[in-house]
Parts: sequence; C-alpha cells; structure tokens
Amino acid sequence: MAEYVIARDRRLTGTLPNAFVQWWYDLNVITTDGATPLRQLFNSVNTLHGEHGKLHSLFVLCHGFAGSSTRLRMSGDVGGQGLQLGREGVMHGNVSAWEAIRGKVTNIVVYACAASNTEAGNEFTAEDGQYLMGALAIHTDATVYAANRIQWYQPQNFDFGRWEGQLYKFSPTGTPPQPVNRVPVELREVS
Repeated sequence: MAEYVIARDRRLTGTLPNAFVQWWYDLNVITTDGATPLRQLFNSVNTLHGEHGKLHSLFVLCHGFAGSSTRLRMSGDVGGQGLQLGREGVMHGNVSAWEAIRGKVTNIVVYACAASNTEAGNEFTAEDGQYLMGALAIHTDATVYAANRIQWYQPQNFDFGRWEGQLYKFSPTGTPPQPVNRVPVELREVS
C-alpha cells in the first residue's frame, strides 16, 4: 500500500531519499519543474490512488513565493502569494484545479516558505496564504498543514527540522485554521 507521496519541484535544491528507503516506507516521488503541468502531478496521484487506495500524506516540497509584499510595499518574512510547483504554480486563481485529486489524499503537508502567511491588511487578497491553504484543503477534501514563516532546511534528504513560525492545520470543512505543534507524520519520519 502506497501511503506517502512526495511532490517535489526541482527548483528547490536538495536530495531525495535513496531507492531502498523509498521502497521500505512505500514512499513515491513525483517530480515537477517549470515545464511540468500540474495535470501530470494530479494524474500520478490518481494512478497511485487507483493502485493503493487513499494516500495517507502528500508532502509538497517547493518554494513559497515569500520575502516581500508588493501590496504592503515591504520586504521581510512575509509570503502567502502561492507555491512554485509545476508550470502553473499553486495560486489563488488556480487552486480549484486541485479538485482533480479530491478525496484521494488524507493529509497534505506543505514544506514551503510562508505558505500560510497572511499579514495584516492582506486578508482576502492575492497575498492571503491562509485563504490559499484553506482553499487547497476544501478543493482536495484533505487536511492541509502549512507554516506562516520562511522555512529553513538541510538539502540532504530535505531535512526541514523544526517548523519556523506557526504551523497551521486547515480543515476541508472550511473552519478557521487551527495552530498546531506538529503534523501527523513528518517527511523525515518516512525518509
């Protein structure tokens, strides 16, 4: 049974677990880059679901659009503008495309900078990361986990260590995000 899937964008530098580790933990890796349509990622997830049933966790490893706020005219530990995953990215205007994997995954764990960041004044704008992660949860019918600050990691096996900032849990029911201390399973626990 395939339980864990990594969706890794090549623009995030680092190494993946070796083939033995992938086999031992039933860890599947889907790689994207700036030329890969998200449709290809969705097709791979749907294929794995068809072969193995509902997947426990999808780990998303990519850059978050963070470091500045055009709207607030500032640079800093801010984000919430989307994820650099595949050709289209994950943005406020296209997050509904994730309905293609609705009901196929229980948890989505986003390892990306400031994915759930929403600075005061950015609510309900294209820089509202809490809205974006909440919409991802609703469209996929999965629980989404993402932090609100820039994330640091060791490139060897993508070891992210402790979460920076506040980690949030976004329910597929659309209830407000809940601060949490950890995700159901960390990538380092299965890789």
